[in-house]
Amino acid sequence: MEQTLDTIGRKDLENFFLNSNIDINFTNFFIGILLSLILAYAVKYTYIKAGRALNDKNHFSDTFIPLAIITTLVITVVKFSLALSLGLVGALSIVRFRAAIKEPEELVYLFLVISIGLANGANQFLLSIIATLIIVTFLLLRNFYQSSKKNSFQYSADANVLNMTLLDNSKKEATEIISSLKEEFKYLKLKSASFEKDKSNYVFWYEIEENKIDSFLKKAKSMSNDNLNITIYSKSGAFE
Repeated sequence: MEQTLDTIGRKDLENFFLNSNIDINFTNFFIGILLSLILAYAVKYTYIKAGRALNDKNHFSDTFIPLAIITTLVITVVKFSLALSLGLVGALSIVRFRAAIKEPEELVYLFLVISIGLANGANQFLLSIIATLIIVTFLLLRNFYQSSKKNSFQYSADANVLNMTLLDNSKKEATEIISSLKEEFKYLKLKSASFEKDKSNYVFWYEIEENKIDSFLKKAKSMSNDNLNITIYSKSGAFE
């Protein structure tokens, strides 16, 4: 009896270490792929709504769904064979990722998406659903709570930037110009200001209604002259 068990155990070990012919359950595989797609999309939606990274969140989050699906595929293939697992490590060691991740929040979301792929690739479907729902719900509730606490200025991670440079010999005061422009915005928040000998520079965060974009552009163009320079920048491409 012990010899039989020892023989079975030895065969299992040999299959794990040496066998590359993997018997994949395609039903579980397709369930894992579909679930990774749905949960990754939920993370993408959460990142766009609650993320605070100062980048193009729509463009960055487009990678979430393929990343989750690819992770699921990789784990499904390698989880039955140590040989394939070591081969994966060797393959990844020669791949050099040069994309710079500038903010820790981006790493957190990427790790969450990879974790979803890992769980679904290991057929831990219930775990991936429950964990994702808990994390997504927490992030959305936190974002809602923090937004409701701000009355005069609701923080926007995609905050657009308005830069105003005013020469000292201008006939208009900065407060007069800002008051005139402020009528076009939902909010206008001063981010920074710098003063030099002959000019002043102001940087604002702003949000504008879609139906007021044209009127704002016309007003900014009419106000700009040799003494006043107004520059606008939208991280989300709102004016493209």
